[in-house]
Amino acid sequence: MKRTFAHILMLLAFITAAYADDTGGQKFEVRPGLVYSTADAISKMDLYLPQNATADVPCVLVIQGGGFRAQNGQKFKPFAEYLAAHGLAAALIGYRGQPDHTYPATLADLRTATRFVRKISAQHGIDPDKIGAMGRSAGATIAALLATSDSDDHDAGNEHLDFSSGIQAVVGIAGVYDFIARFVDEEQRALQPNVDTKILSNGAWIGTPFSAQDSHWRRASTVTHLDPSDPPMLLLHSRNDSTVPWPQSHNMHHALIDAGIKAQLHLADSGGHGGPSDSKERMVTFFTAVFAD
Repeated sequence: MKRTFAHILMLLAFITAAYADDTGGQKFEVRPGLVYSTADAISKMDLYLPQNATADVPCVLVIQGGGFRAQNGQKFKPFAEYLAAHGLAAALIGYRGQPDHTYPATLADLRTATRFVRKISAQHGIDPDKIGAMGRSAGATIAALLATSDSDDHDAGNEHLDFSSGIQAVVGIAGVYDFIARFVDEEQRALQPNVDTKILSNGAWIGTPFSAQDSHWRRASTVTHLDPSDPPMLLLHSRNDSTVPWPQSHNMHHALIDAGIKAQLHLADSGGHGGPSDSKERMVTFFTAVFAD
């Protein structure tokens, strides 16, 4: 009996669960707990795959926000489920963050996760040439940095190095893309209560006290990394967001266009820091269009 029970537990650990979302989308499968790195116990992903796909599908890294603290990703399951229910694979990422780790470790995790997805792509029916990333709040910041900042020794990670960590599309919801402007620009300061607390929190992730001249704060700002080879981006934000001011997305959109990068912006009047109410629909429409090219 003990042996039988242990066998059942083993099967449950590997079983592929099938779901159907409540929007009438496709059924999808979940392959949980895939270890993409030995860096930390949190370095795992849950892979969501459309069922009955007739060809390899694009995959979107889903990056949970949360003040740049370490995240296991589980609060963003609805985004992963929505993507998979509409024909796109999704990798729900756990990653390191503050208080124990600063932004180089976070980026190393996301780069390593991207390479790992490519490494296992044939096994799971994923197109390795069509990898995107989405996130909200801190997750949007991380996704944008993953897309635009060149990896180097400080944030590349050291696993699965035979595979690329480049991505081909980004959806960012209520992200910070210019930390300097967030805390220097008077309009943006006025739009976010408790700004001094946010400076301290962001500084814990960046690893140094705030200074407009500090190279670490500039390096953590996506706007300092843009060039025409960067992938297309969709930026979503709500004008009544009191956590991250909406000019972050508005100004980032202009910076992307000026740099020769394809970009779209949607600003909603309501939604707060959660973003526009139709964010999931816009996300799927954008990724589907980009990956169809």
